[in-house]
Amino acid sequence: MFLKKVITSTVALSMLAVSVLNTTTAVSADTVSDTQNAINTNKSETDKLLKDIASANADNIKLQEQISDNTEKIEKLKTDIDQSNEKINKLNGQIEGAKVEVEKRTEALKGQLVALQKKSGDTVSGNIYLDFVINSEDFSDLVSRTFAVNKLNQANKEALNDVKEAKDQYTALLNEQEKTKANLQSDKSELETKQNDLKSMKEKSDQQQADLNKKIEDNKATLVALQSQYEEAANAVKLAQDKANATAQVADAKKDDNKSNNNDNKATETKATPEATSSNAGSISQGDGSAHGIVAGNTYPWGQCTWYVKQVAPWAGNNWGNGGQWGSSAAAAGFRVDHSPAAGSIIVFLPGQSVGGQWTADGAYGHVAYVESVNGNSVTISQGGMGFSNPAGPNTQTISGAGSYIYIHR
Repeated sequence: MFLKKVITSTVALSMLAVSVLNTTTAVSADTVSDTQNAINTNKSETDKLLKDIASANADNIKLQEQISDNTEKIEKLKTDIDQSNEKINKLNGQIEGAKVEVEKRTEALKGQLVALQKKSGDTVSGNIYLDFVINSEDFSDLVSRTFAVNKLNQANKEALNDVKEAKDQYTALLNEQEKTKANLQSDKSELETKQNDLKSMKEKSDQQQADLNKKIEDNKATLVALQSQYEEAANAVKLAQDKANATAQVADAKKDDNKSNNNDNKATETKATPEATSSNAGSISQGDGSAHGIVAGNTYPWGQCTWYVKQVAPWAGNNWGNGGQWGSSAAAAGFRVDHSPAAGSIIVFLPGQSVGGQWTADGAYGHVAYVESVNGNSVTISQGGMGFSNPAGPNTQTISGAGSYIYIHR
């Protein structure tokens, strides 16, 4: 508001000078107005860039979270695959052992059958099996011996079948484990492909943010040049006005000394008027019959968020505009502006931006607050404003998603 008053006064002076000076003064007046318009346009563009950065930063944070989540899933799949490989190796060993056992038992059974049928010179029949039966003492012994031989053969066959079944079970488990491993590897490949896509998207997001930050730096340099140009133009208008006033005073003095004295008195009274008006600026009516004094060094309206932040962070500028404009104004003033929260920094909420999902900053003016502390991705802030029970602050609040907001650092 103060800057607008200065500009308005300067333009008014330039218009007054036009009636006294040549067209050069008029060009200076136009330069002041055009430069101010360019400054306002520059700030508007910077505000838009900051909004774009906030949006890009939020997307970037989501991408990073997805990348971290995918990394955990991939690591878990790697562990599952390693465990599957261990099971496969174990089953392979068990299958190999079963194969060896089958071979041993098969050879033993063959050998036994051969031995039972082997002929010998000192046997009755020439066959061990037949001799074993023939040498029975009686019919009961014959049945017992025959049963014993059959039982021995049956036991060997069952043992052989058991080993074969175990081998088949191991083989089935191995096939199942191989399928499980194949599925795990397929899932891992899909996640790795997705991970590469996410990393590529994040690289593009990082580049987008870098490009936006570059534009802000360019805007900042342009703004500095425009402000310098504005000051030069305003000084030129003031110099022209001073010359015009001096010329008018000399002309009046030559015509009539008494009239000149009267004019001097009127000039003194006129000069006193703004001073008297200024002396009344020591208080601000709040509309409820009360008044609050203006604190030295703080020109923001009492009870506004900007007033409170200026009180707790005196290093902030006095002409940074509404809360949502503070980011671009601070950047133009040479302060570091980013998305990294830090205790003692100023947090900026753009118009309409959510304040930690708890309420929304004004759609036209935005909001600012002071960062008291930082805990991971959460920040505790203090703030003022007419919407709080204590307009002058502090009103404390803890919000999450700290990386989504703009911060001004001293």
